[in-house]
Amino acid sequence: MTLTMKDCRFSIVISICAGILFAPQASFAKNKPHQDCKVYFTIVERDEQTSNLNMIGLNRSQQEWYEKSGVKEMPELCLVNGDATGMRITVESIDEKYAESIVGTRPFYSIMWEEHQIYVPDSAGGHYAYVATGILAIWTPSANKGDGDFVTLSPVHSTNRTIFSSSSVSLLKDALNYIAKRSGL
Repeated sequence: MTLTMKDCRFSIVISICAGILFAPQASFAKNKPHQDCKVYFTIVERDEQTSNLNMIGLNRSQQEWYEKSGVKEMPELCLVNGDATGMRITVESIDEKYAESIVGTRPFYSIMWEEHQIYVPDSAGGHYAYVATGILAIWTPSANKGDGDFVTLSPVHSTNRTIFSSSSVSLLKDALNYIAKRSGL
């Protein structure tokens, strides 16, 4: 069998598409819980970036920070995605059995957040920056096995007002620090 130029181009296109589709999945899959986990968290974004869908999982900036620093800084605090693929999914698509099998009876927090652009006045006339705000909640099981609900603990906010760093990462860091402090980690 001989390959034509058309076959080669098709193979290259397929390889590129596979890399685009599966590279993010491989990256997100790295956050599978490990032996050191004592406390778990999930994160849900709902804003213009998600077309106001409730999306479970880290965005790109958060994912990069979490893989580089978050896992090292807080190894006992572990991410739980919506399902085993590690891809961002809608809340409606969540695999509850997956989360239950990982978390068990350990503390489980939820960070629900959104990001918006705001105007920040400064000596040069001002600039636009992004601000992230959200709500931190903890899972509270009920007397009926498998039942329960997230109970709100506090608001969380990004602490930066700059165009040079991600407000979503700032919010994630602040929320994880709050969880770690509250959990005694």
